[in-house]
Amino acid sequence: MKKEEIKFTFLGMDSSDALKEYALSKISKREDLIEKLLNLEVAFKEHKASRGVKNDFRVDISVDLPETPIRVTERGEDMYANIDLAVDTLVRRLTRYFEMRERWGGSKEWEVMDVEGKEEESFDEYTNYVPKIAKRKKIKDMSPLEEGEAIERMEMLGYDSFLFRSKKTDKISLVYKRKDGSYGIVEPS
Repeated sequence: MKKEEIKFTFLGMDSSDALKEYALSKISKREDLIEKLLNLEVAFKEHKASRGVKNDFRVDISVDLPETPIRVTERGEDMYANIDLAVDTLVRRLTRYFEMRERWGGSKEWEVMDVEGKEEESFDEYTNYVPKIAKRKKIKDMSPLEEGEAIERMEMLGYDSFLFRSKKTDKISLVYKRKDGSYGIVEPS
């Protein structure tokens, strides 16, 4: 992908060539990563309702790659600082993606470690990172549930998400609590 093909969008604010140029200059520093992308979109958003609050501005960067999309969001009171953080995060994720390319293609197996009961290490970078599963839980009862019943069980257990078999579709579904307090359901098509 060429840097001229990057799409910029402004929501809740006027279009700014200065912001576009700044973001483009930050992204262009890693052209070796950018040239391998299928699509890259940058959205600048201003929340006028929360003016004067820490999260006035937001930068969303969306990248499409052959095996997975990458999404980065940064919020804060300074748009330029948000761009810096978002691009840094994007570069780390892209670097990680290209390091793991063999796994995405299926020629190398994915690594996951069980760390139940062990201290969890903190990582500042993705280099040599292996995801760790802190806890495995076996579901004993997968009898079909109504969506409302699944939500109630999730709430009763104090979870943010709950895996269940839908009575309506007889498929495994996931209900989750959204940040705004509403609920979402993920189900196979």
